[in-house]
Amino acid sequence: MSIDETPPGQSRSHTNADIDELSTITIAQIRERTAQWSSDDPGWAALEKDRRVGVRHLVVERRRRDMREQAESERRVKLLYFERRLWEQGASLIAGVDEAGRGCLAGPVVAGAVVLAPDCVISGLDDSKKLSPSRREGLFAELTEHALYIGVGQVEAEEIDRLNILQASLKAMRLALADLGAVPDRVLIDGHMPAKSPYPEQAIIDGDARSLSIAAASIIAKVTRDRLMCDYAGLYPEYGFAGHKGYGSAEHMAALTAHGPCPLHRRSFGPVADLLQEPRSELFLSFEEGIYDSANLAELERIAALVKGAADQIGAGELAGLREIYREQQQKLGDTGLRGEAEAAAYLQGLGYEVLQRRYRAAGGEVDLVAKDGEELIFVEVKTSRGSSHPERRVDRAKRRRLTRVARHYLQHHAADDTACRFDVLAVSLQEQGAATEHMQNAFLPLD
Repeated sequence: MSIDETPPGQSRSHTNADIDELSTITIAQIRERTAQWSSDDPGWAALEKDRRVGVRHLVVERRRRDMREQAESERRVKLLYFERRLWEQGASLIAGVDEAGRGCLAGPVVAGAVVLAPDCVISGLDDSKKLSPSRREGLFAELTEHALYIGVGQVEAEEIDRLNILQASLKAMRLALADLGAVPDRVLIDGHMPAKSPYPEQAIIDGDARSLSIAAASIIAKVTRDRLMCDYAGLYPEYGFAGHKGYGSAEHMAALTAHGPCPLHRRSFGPVADLLQEPRSELFLSFEEGIYDSANLAELERIAALVKGAADQIGAGELAGLREIYREQQQKLGDTGLRGEAEAAAYLQGLGYEVLQRRYRAAGGEVDLVAKDGEELIFVEVKTSRGSSHPERRVDRAKRRRLTRVARHYLQHHAADDTACRFDVLAVSLQEQGAATEHMQNAFLPLD
């Protein structure tokens, strides 16, 4: 059998005559003949010594391809750690679950659920956030063709406002699992909280970067939601949903300010809620500042007594708002708040952040934590609750303005002029054993 008659994928040894022949044929012919060679074929060694640069380049191309394939194979093995362990225990249908759109100002939160076969190989499958839109679309098509089961669930803005974004996200995950068309043996969920589905679940922090099934689900959720937002762009063209997909980009914020919220907007989310909020009286603003400025519980109680004495001068809506701010500050200054901040600091340190300051007070306000992620400064607002209740992650406009002032003071006195920074919110739910933490990066933009 001659070189070019070798069956595809079959390894064989070349004779000296075969190898000598390589020096007499064209580069195009060599490329055609070597297309089916295995990586350890002895012919590659002969080609490396060929006097022609183009031939030697073919060898370099093949070596690079081998390295890429080896790296991809090793990455896939690593990403199947959780699945492989469950397969070995006898589970056959393992569903990965993830959501998209949790931090958006408009549109639904969408969850995907995917079950992959053990022998399913889709090259480049990864966390959707690491992929370009075109690559996500390509992988979406491959998953649609090769995954065993796919399910999608979504919860609309109105229900997000009613449930809160955490509960809405978990509901979307349960809906996606119900949409699978099969009963999974185990469920792997991105994040730190189970979805409370009827199936055995395991929550995995950063799961979309650690589990192939969850990565697949993240692509299904992201592409499905992006397509929905592009469809909504035709219904509400003034908001540019096809570009920003409902996230709080500068373009979106400008449109929101100019046109107000549409039915797709989440009215419980800060920037949208601010637009719907009635102007506050001077008396309300004065009491609000006093509550936020309280450095301890004794000061807070003195402000509360003043509010109570002036209750007949404050409207019912504003009085309810002050009570909410009071409860938040009371919790923050008490044992619950101290423990929540400690849990938040430990969480950030576990991510590799450096915690620089706790309760940094300046410029008439306070930042709970100042941390550093590489060269970027992070100003962190910690929201804490106890037991089964879930802390509200929203930071209202007045609080954002105060946090901005404190952050600028810190940057002016403790950082270089070109230091990058952002504002994060950590929602800490204290449990009997440990704590559950939600991390919202870039939670809001600074205000003047």
